Amino acid sequence: MKMITSKKIRKFPLIETKRLRYAVVLCHRNADVDAYCSAYAVTSFLEQINPEVNVSIASPKGLSKLTRRVQDRFRIDLTDSPNISEADLIVVVDTGDLSLLEGWGDELKSTKALRIFIDHHPLTESIKSIADLLLIDEKASSCSEIIYEIFKVKKVKLAQGVAQALLTGILSDSQHLTIADCRTIEIVTELCKRDASLASSKELLEMPRSVPEIIARMKAAKRLRSYRAKDWIVAITNVSSFQASVANSLLDLGADVAFALGSHGNEVRGSLRATQSFYSKEKVHLGTDIAQKLASILKGKGGGHSTAASLSSPCTIDETLSCFLSTLSEKLKIKIEEIQ
Repeated sequence: MKMITSKKIRKFPLIETKRLRYAVVLCHRNADVDAYCSAYAVTSFLEQINPEVNVSIASPKGLSKLTRRVQDRFRIDLTDSPNISEADLIVVVDTGDLSLLEGWGDELKSTKALRIFIDHHPLTESIKSIADLLLIDEKASSCSEIIYEIFKVKKVKLAQGVAQALLTGILSDSQHLTIADCRTIEIVTELCKRDASLASSKELLEMPRSVPEIIARMKAAKRLRSYRAKDWIVAITNVSSFQASVANSLLDLGADVAFALGSHGNEVRGSLRATQSFYSKEKVHLGTDIAQKLASILKGKGGGHSTAASLSSPCTIDETLSCFLSTLSEKLKIKIEEIQ
């Protein structure tokens, strides 16, 4: 997908300033740092174009542990019950599928408010069918980058605190710039010129692992199953919590593709990770080619980035794993064999 044109960005917020009285900014469930920082910056933008606007921020099931730490630095309180039916404007950030908004997704379908989606994930039809304006750039490493472009194109003042929040969101979702491209680096440079500090964002994102997370990683290592697809190594493990952390640890061990999953009530949840070299050479997008396809087959939910994705499935762990391996094998056109 091409970068968003300046002409399209100028349409934001797609409503006359004088008519804007109540806006709702929504993040995906258990919002990560990029989602929260994007929402924080959007709130600042709306309050600048109309100081009288009332803005509510909400995220189903609240914020992740790391995001709560970031919230303490860039403070905005979240509401548990956004009044979607009364809003003039709904802005949804970093959310590629309505299911990630839980019950609020159904409310969005019926609201008369203008609905705008800002994201760097591939969108599902559930969003495309109801959006009044889509500001989507799949080449961006974070949603925060797109929010910065809005400030820049609209020539709205970017306060130092908002610049710092956007820099933090970018660092978080770009894996501390390891998957950043030249445009991301340009934006980071521009934010630093506005007195945002790389050191401050790095320090904020540095969280020592808790004992439960360390235990989860150790359990995952004991349960590890390894597979080979020619020169690629695929690592799979079963762990009930911290799947994203565990999947990342499997890449650190040397895997090219990792899948950590476990049971949560009546469903299976998992995190997928891949190295940048795997994606560059094979062009297998974990979000669209694997997670979304698995979700379609298993009647679950899934999506994400090229090298990081998530999945939930009503099927068993064995069924989910079997479908994952067959889907990956089909996409690679390579037979996958377990390493004994």
